[in-house]
Amino acid sequence: PAAYAPIYALQAAYDELFERPWRFPAHLQLLHTLALEERERRQDLADQTPLLPGRSALLAARKVVYAIVGRGNPRIQVCVTRFSCAQDFLERSAREGRRAMETGRRPSQRRKGAARNGLALQGPDGLLLYPLESLSGERLLFHQVATPRLHYWAKLLHNFSSRSLSEAEA
Repeated sequence: PAAYAPIYALQAAYDELFERPWRFPAHLQLLHTLALEERERRQDLADQTPLLPGRSALLAARKVVYAIVGRGNPRIQVCVTRFSCAQDFLERSAREGRRAMETGRRPSQRRKGAARNGLALQGPDGLLLYPLESLSGERLLFHQVATPRLHYWAKLLHNFSSRSLSEAEA
């Protein structure tokens, strides 16, 4: 259906990042490299193959840490979900859009999450959804690893985002 076109476009962009990374801004290439290195390191604990290109990772992979990334700037929001990235992103977007409509203004700077960065309220053409790591494994209990891995990625990508922003402003 046409309603899913933005999600399919996000999936196509994710797959293209594997095939033609040079077509993407430097901050997305770096994010991609970091994620691939971390996935390789974590493969023994959790199967990372659902995140490979051509596997509809945004729609099919469950129990993941993922990033909502601005295509034109290195702003990043890290999320964790037991569902797919696409489902979680759509639910976040709808929730934040509803809050903005109810209050008549954008979410405050005190709010945590994608809304604070304006990412969940942006159209999908200005974003990339990037599954960072699968948390699905026989030896992993999602409820035990989700928060520590979210914090790990948030710290890693905060350093990355801060560095990328300062380089972009220089």
